[in-house]
Amino acid sequence: MRKMSWLVRIESEAVSPVIATILLVGITVVLAATLYVMVFGFGTNTNTPPAADITKSSVQGGLKFTFTPFSKDTTWDKLTIILTDDSNAISFNNTTTASMSRESGTVTHCDGSRALGTLIVWMNATDLAGNGYVNQGDSFTLTTAGGQFLKSTTYSIFLVYKPTGDTIVSHDFNGD
Repeated sequence: MRKMSWLVRIESEAVSPVIATILLVGITVVLAATLYVMVFGFGTNTNTPPAADITKSSVQGGLKFTFTPFSKDTTWDKLTIILTDDSNAISFNNTTTASMSRESGTVTHCDGSRALGTLIVWMNATDLAGNGYVNQGDSFTLTTAGGQFLKSTTYSIFLVYKPTGDTIVSHDFNGD
């Protein structure tokens, strides 16, 4: 019997230590990669809207909205500015990065006028650096033609991130 147990050992082959080490390292790498993907995700979503805020100040014939820092680089062409009153809405979304870019200095771009009910509203965007990006201190101005924002009306301004349609910030105000 002793001879047979020795024969059994000879006929059964084991994995060599080199092959065993390679298999253990391979399994470890695969498990680590799987865990990484589960915890951190396979990629990042590049279309998340930036975080920012605006401050309001009065100007001749209207209001000026100044941007706080954006949480990520955002160009002017990725923004839509929507103004609403109790029953109407208008949007300004034709500001392009090219129209806001210059080698140096401030760029102000007029996006024209829109009718908000009986009120005609003009929008001018100002890029202080002239780099095509919305930076802290950049602003947009809403002015009225032949009238003023009414004190009795609540207006809402929405800054929308075009790639996702998400609202970055909204602000309610009454006319001055």
